[in-house]
Amino acid sequence: MIILEAIGAIFSILGAYLMSLSGKGNTKPLYLGFICFFVSNLALLTFFTLTGKIPVIIQMILFFVTAIIGIYKLTQNRKRDVQIISFVLVIYILIFIFTVVPNMAQTDFKILLVDFIASLIAITGSFLLSSHNHVIRSYAFICFFVADVIFVYIGYTNAFYFFMVQSAFYLYTSLKGYSNTMKNEIELFKKRIKDGKK
Repeated sequence: MIILEAIGAIFSILGAYLMSLSGKGNTKPLYLGFICFFVSNLALLTFFTLTGKIPVIIQMILFFVTAIIGIYKLTQNRKRDVQIISFVLVIYILIFIFTVVPNMAQTDFKILLVDFIASLIAITGSFLLSSHNHVIRSYAFICFFVADVIFVYIGYTNAFYFFMVQSAFYLYTSLKGYSNTMKNEIELFKKRIKDGKK
């Protein structure tokens, strides 16, 4: 269990860092970030299935879908990436069926309001992130920041410490991603404030 959480956290942190490097016209870090999230979401989907957190399970499934969509939209070699994703999915499904499903009967599945709210905000951000419009992408980083404040709390109260560290790091990458994406607008805003003081 802890290995799944650790793998999910490591690739999530790497993916978030890469995405924070993206700019108005620079989508290569986004593409690499979506690949990291593809790996991370497989690990975290398994982890949260075994811990029974239904809203976060739904979030991970949708994050997984948006990671695939992001890769598909941003790749320069669509055929190759579709083949790789398909192969990985077949292997994962087989492993999931034979190792995870038999243990699901022992899992206490539950829905908590705080999990639901955080997941809903994060899911919204994930869908916005694959947009080619940089302003819409900036809204995604705002969603991620708010969601990850809540996820830090969830990680702490459930002793999911890798998940908590991952969410805390996301606070930084969300701010960095927003500032990189809206760099021109932020500079223009600063200039207006300066001009207003003269």
